[in-house]
Amino acid sequence: MPGRVGLVASALLLLARSAGASQPRTVRLRFPRLAVPAGQSLEACVLIRVPGRTPFDLASWTIATRTTGAGVGTLHFLVYLYTGEHLADFPKGRGSVQPSRACLDLGPVDLDRRQLIASGTGQSRGALPRGVALPLAPVPSTPGGAADGIGILLDGNWSNGGSRTGVASARVVLHRAPAHGIRRVARQILERGAEAALDVPPNLGHVMSTETSTAAYNAAHSGDPPLRDAWSPNPSVDTCMLMLTGHMHKRGRFFGVDLIGTDGQVHNPPGGFPNRFEPGRTHLFGSPDYTDPGALRFTPPVLHAGEALHYACWDDNGVTTSVRLGCEESAGVSPGSAGRPAKTCFVASPVSGDCPASDPAYPGRAFTRACVPAHLVAGPSTEDEVCALAGWYFDAVPGAAPGSECDVSRLAVVR
Repeated sequence: MPGRVGLVASALLLLARSAGASQPRTVRLRFPRLAVPAGQSLEACVLIRVPGRTPFDLASWTIATRTTGAGVGTLHFLVYLYTGEHLADFPKGRGSVQPSRACLDLGPVDLDRRQLIASGTGQSRGALPRGVALPLAPVPSTPGGAADGIGILLDGNWSNGGSRTGVASARVVLHRAPAHGIRRVARQILERGAEAALDVPPNLGHVMSTETSTAAYNAAHSGDPPLRDAWSPNPSVDTCMLMLTGHMHKRGRFFGVDLIGTDGQVHNPPGGFPNRFEPGRTHLFGSPDYTDPGALRFTPPVLHAGEALHYACWDDNGVTTSVRLGCEESAGVSPGSAGRPAKTCFVASPVSGDCPASDPAYPGRAFTRACVPAHLVAGPSTEDEVCALAGWYFDAVPGAAPGSECDVSRLAVVR
């Protein structure tokens, strides 16, 4: 079969337009048929570029995953909006579908600028509250260029417990909000403050949280405003939360979110998500899998004025994951520090071909040529980590009665 993942057909994009309309009412996406080997699981990704210079105001969606063969099942199917500035850097043509855990290997340096917009397995449907639209905004092909396409990243993960190769595929339909019926436009959350101090020494012997690294940073910078690792909306307005999720890379082992009340204390509901690394601690939301981050749909959906969402990541550098390796810069000192990731190398050695004495990509840095265990810090490469709170929200209706804060049906149309 052609392609590294048994690609049977190319990705398809169909725009369905209403008569005389300049904007498509639906966008139909197809994840190509893949061969899933017997006794294995396969995660693969494709970025589909939707031509256009104006946002597609998403109102609802359907996802249909299909499998053929005994023992073939869908583990997850995720739909992301790419919000970066390197749309042209994604693979094209026959190589556009690539095997990749969490879609971390698709090319652009800003691939972590993405937002989960939908997920499902089998036949699933989803919709925003009536009158609310989630804008799928176009982005430029290259930094500084004009926005000329909407990037939709599809991430499918299938397993095959059978004895024969199976086949998997998926179709996604995105439905536009009715014209002149939008009363609130959703806004995105992408809070990455916890990355500022993320720093896990190599072979520490245990998984370390960003709460620990942030506390150490704040103690060392007592004269500066402290890092909070939290997101809060306009402090004087209630907020309607549509969805909350998280981003991590491959050494991220757990993502947790706590609800912080107006008194500054944790107010998680009883029976919350258990923290696998701090027994007895639970969270408003948690995710133990960087490849399938999950999402929290709020019930009730209101985050009240003055409340906040604290988040943290628990990262591993050599306990249950491989240790991060980097090119040594000072003899006997583990390379890498917060804001300064180590130059990546792949095999520990006193003399490594990955570690020349200098590298134009790392100006002003010199290397001993040794490849050694390095600090795990935040960075854009798949060997570095991220810790981001992501999601979507919209402003609540001012003065609404309790329980009606997110009913926008009486508001004026905004577009």
